[in-house]
Amino acid sequence: MITNRDLDVIGLRDLAVAAPAPDPRVVVPPVAVSEYELVSEPLTYAEGWSLLCRRGGRVAWSIPLAPRGAAPRVRPAVAQAVAVRVLSEQGVFVSGWNHIDGGDGTDGETRRFVARLPHGASASA
Repeated sequence: MITNRDLDVIGLRDLAVAAPAPDPRVVVPPVAVSEYELVSEPLTYAEGWSLLCRRGGRVAWSIPLAPRGAAPRVRPAVAQAVAVRVLSEQGVFVSGWNHIDGGDGTDGETRRFVARLPHGASASA
């Protein structure tokens, strides 16, 4: 079994060279790119932070993060750490978060962050 540490040493390019060439007769449908979004709705939304997976612009799944430690009033850094833990449990590795709106949540605004995936990584969750 190859671990993440092995991948760091081997490198993804080395694995691609070792892999057999794909059969050109086999048609593989394109996979929709997954995007992971961390959202905190205004305080009227009592659930706190939520983690969304979007594929092709549609929400594929959503997980409330309050039961895992990201209650409505926790700082974004705490919610991001909880979201990283949840995603890593699903085999998705996050290298950081991009703030995608101007809201800081102080005026009841929605706060949104999009996960940055490591370069060359594909998410299959």
